[in-house]
Amino acid sequence: MQVKKFEAKSMKEALELVKIHLGPEAIILSAKDTHRGFGLIGEKSVEVTAAVSDETLRKKKMAESKIREDLRERYQQIPATRQKEFINRVYHNRYEEKRELIMAGAGGQSQSRRAAPQGPPLGAEVRAELKGQRYVDIIDEQEVDPRLRGRERVRRAAEMARMASQEVIQDPRPRGQQPALQSAANAMRSTEVQALEAQLRELKTIVERFQNVPQIPMTMHPGAEQGLPYEFSAIYQRLTGQGIQPATVTSWLKKAQKELDADQIKKPAMIDAWAVRHLLNTIEVSPNPMQGRYHVFMGSPGQGKTSSLVKFASQMVLKERHTIAIISLDTMKVGAADQLRIFAQILNVPFAIVRTPDEWKVAEHKLKKVQHILVDCPGFSLHTMEEAEWLKRMLPPPEYNRTLHYVQSATARDEEAIDLASRYQMIGIHDVIFTRLDETTRQGSMINFQQAFGTPIHSFGSGSKIPEDYEIATKERVVDFIFKLSRMSHREDQP
Repeated sequence: MQVKKFEAKSMKEALELVKIHLGPEAIILSAKDTHRGFGLIGEKSVEVTAAVSDETLRKKKMAESKIREDLRERYQQIPATRQKEFINRVYHNRYEEKRELIMAGAGGQSQSRRAAPQGPPLGAEVRAELKGQRYVDIIDEQEVDPRLRGRERVRRAAEMARMASQEVIQDPRPRGQQPALQSAANAMRSTEVQALEAQLRELKTIVERFQNVPQIPMTMHPGAEQGLPYEFSAIYQRLTGQGIQPATVTSWLKKAQKELDADQIKKPAMIDAWAVRHLLNTIEVSPNPMQGRYHVFMGSPGQGKTSSLVKFASQMVLKERHTIAIISLDTMKVGAADQLRIFAQILNVPFAIVRTPDEWKVAEHKLKKVQHILVDCPGFSLHTMEEAEWLKRMLPPPEYNRTLHYVQSATARDEEAIDLASRYQMIGIHDVIFTRLDETTRQGSMINFQQAFGTPIHSFGSGSKIPEDYEIATKERVVDFIFKLSRMSHREDQP
């Protein structure tokens, strides 16, 4: 029994090799795709294992020896069924010749009967040992319906070969009496297992090498997690970089996605213009910053209440030419009232200290000719109800036409600022003054504060100069802080 493996680029080429080397009666044991590659190029290949009996192979070689050299190539191209017919016909003719010679030499029919081959037909010993798919039973390309040629023919042949390999009959005889074909098949399966183990080791080595290679994390564009397209990533990163809450920016840009058409979304300048316009429509500032006779400055310690009062007083006296007075409620902090008294002397304006709620009537009577009265409150965090009740009791009465200014540093964290301002909301605040804008690059806290409370912005404090570093809030100035327009213009003017 001859068992051989054939490897080729395609199933068609592999079957042709089987037909050439083992003949049309070869039995296909298995057919599979291999992933080791074929040739130098490294393409995938097909591996076919076939077997043929020694007698059948001898018949093939004997028949092919009768073919002239100029006809061998043509013989190899004819279908397997015709090759089988040719081999059987040549072998039968030779057998008849031998029988005639034997009869002529022996001179008797009985001798002829003894010379005739006994036993089963040629090739029966192979079929007794193996029930498989013979090559001759695989339809050649010339015999296939044109609609089944190409990939369908190869697929059909591979499937038939696979089915044939699964039909190997287990010999019931003892192990020592099993035919040679069974031993060859077992050896072949052992070889295949070893090949699979080698491939697994190779894959394991590749995985280990891959794990040692530095991995570059794949990151999405800014805003992708919020469902924003790539075109909005620049403006999203710019606004969130200014400290505006991502949820707020996301809601704005999703609105922009609905209002802008496809061509406008592709232009960054159009997206920036939409964001500026939306900010101008969203931001709220005090419509009349000078409104109210009593201007009360309150907030937690260290937010810049006294400095804002001084700057606002200078604005009224030096620029607006209003008459003012300054009153301090801070009798708890050492030197707080003295500091304001000195400043009032510099501006040449009245100054007073109110220690009880009843003193407001006296102050109102003595300062009735003054246009505006600026009130400085002590710094409270309002952690206790006693602080809140004291502040409510000491504030000017509501009937005195008061405006309560809440002072907030832009350097504070949003969580702390919102938590503290929510306690002052119980007392009531009319607007907010942001200070220390020059000490941070994230002026988006103003937007977050306004989104939380809806409180209009009164003014800004952005330095220590009086009154140069104080300005009344405008929508355009808020946009300027967010987009850094003034700084950009300043840099462009430099040589």
